[in-house]
Amino acid sequence: MKARLTLSLFLVLPLILICASSALAASEAGSSPWTMSMLLWRVVNTVALLALLIYFLKKPLVNFFKERKAKIEQDLAEAVEQRRKAEELIKEYQMKLAGMEQELEKMRGELQKAAEGESQKVIASADKMSVAIIESAKIAAEQEVRKAKVALKDEAVTLAVELAESLIREKISDDDRKKIVEDYLVKVGGMK
Repeated sequence: MKARLTLSLFLVLPLILICASSALAASEAGSSPWTMSMLLWRVVNTVALLALLIYFLKKPLVNFFKERKAKIEQDLAEAVEQRRKAEELIKEYQMKLAGMEQELEKMRGELQKAAEGESQKVIASADKMSVAIIESAKIAAEQEVRKAKVALKDEAVTLAVELAESLIREKISDDDRKKIVEDYLVKVGGMK
């Protein structure tokens, strides 16, 4: 830091001297109101001001820049550390992602096998249910056929009785009826 201040003085001092010489040349030519003593006092004042500024501000400026430099170095180190951690996290997540893809493929295979197994079970269950429904329908149909047969027999008997009655009424004359009634009364009277 001290070397920088010295370098700054060596750069500023020639500039001041160049300005002073040009002002002196202008005063000698009579175009400037500046006299040599005024110019000399200006240079002395400027140098003194710079010396005082350097004397009083040197330590705070040096401390400020040291702290600033240390802060920047610390920030850089933290940034490097955070970058390293971020890269490690990226690698870790990439590894997990690769592992997850394998795990996902494995899970897909297992799910497909399970789905196929469930599908086979459902098909088998449906087959059993269809057989049971067909058997039940057959039994119901047989029962309906039996009921229909019984109903037909009853109807046939009823019709046969009615037909017999009508035939008997048509074929039996009044004399036959009287004879039947008399035979019946004889039988009933004989029983008494």
